[in-house]
Amino acid sequence: MSKVRNPLEPISTAVVAVLTVVATLVVTGLALALFADGGSVLGIGEKSICVTDATTTIGVDEQPIPPFRPAPGARFTMEAHPAYCTEAPTAVQSLLNTATQLAPFTFIVGALLLALRLIRGAAGGGLYTTQTAERLRWLGWWLLAGSVLTGIATSMAEKALLASLTFDGDSGVLSGDDVSFMPIFTGLGVLSFARIMRVGITMREDLDGTV
Repeated sequence: MSKVRNPLEPISTAVVAVLTVVATLVVTGLALALFADGGSVLGIGEKSICVTDATTTIGVDEQPIPPFRPAPGARFTMEAHPAYCTEAPTAVQSLLNTATQLAPFTFIVGALLLALRLIRGAAGGGLYTTQTAERLRWLGWWLLAGSVLTGIATSMAEKALLASLTFDGDSGVLSGDDVSFMPIFTGLGVLSFARIMRVGITMREDLDGTV
């Protein structure tokens, strides 16, 4: 008799492997940030902070003249988009820089943990159960709402950091470019699949009750 392959592979192994790598990198980064010079993780411990003004494009023949005026302690870099850096960030600038990295990190790790919870629950209790469908629904909502909130939080932190590094800094307004639409559509797809699963489970329970 041939061995039945795990229907949750290879996603199960992939999720565990990614979470293991992320945890290792975070622990290593924290150790370096606390006990070694130059170490940093999620912006913590960074001595140099840079932010790019993605809303402004510099032409090939343009010169870095006002309004490209860095604030005291900041420097201007002329690239496709103007970038502002500081080698002596304030506490607020350090917090804003960490926020720009922490929001996407939290979203990704949260999605991986919910996926791992879903996978382990399905492996133990079965794929076609109400509990599995409910956990799938939670994952879908995290992808949908989390991607929007992450985009808004990251954009607000970047704009505030940019405003602190230039005389002419403006926190600006949010735009559609601040939110990634792929996780939104993925979340909608996961929610739809969870609903399909719940309908199928209900139909199976009704059939089992009539037999």
